[in-house]
Amino acid sequence: MEYKRFIPLFAFVVFCIAVYRLYYALSAYECAKIVQAIFAIPPARLGLSAFLVAASYISLTLFDTLAIRYIGAKLPYRRIALASFTALSIGHTIGLAAASSGAVRYRFYSHWGIGAADIAKIILFCAMTVGLGLNTLMGLSLLLR
Repeated sequence: MEYKRFIPLFAFVVFCIAVYRLYYALSAYECAKIVQAIFAIPPARLGLSAFLVAASYISLTLFDTLAIRYIGAKLPYRRIALASFTALSIGHTIGLAAASSGAVRYRFYSHWGIGAADIAKIILFCAMTVGLGLNTLMGLSLLLR
């Protein structure tokens, strides 16, 4: 049986379920109150939060850049950033970020000529880098507290 023809249908069904769940979750709130709550936040705080979100994603793309350099591959930063941003966005949304973002990374990097063993090294390198960063942050916050 040719399962590949059902992939678009499956993706559409998952998308419809996600839209329904989002509608159901937000139906308890009034749109005007959401907008009012957003505008109640000082613009400086909104700007700072947008800056920190951008800085976070840029730093995460640098993890992939370091991993690519570690395995000795040559890819332009724009490709690495695309793969990293997409993988992390999907991975953190779906859950089990290491596994789900790894699958997305595999799709990108294998298409660009990187072998499976090297992709596994990239995934492990990124997971270890995030783990070290979180442990460092935890240690610093405990020291400061």
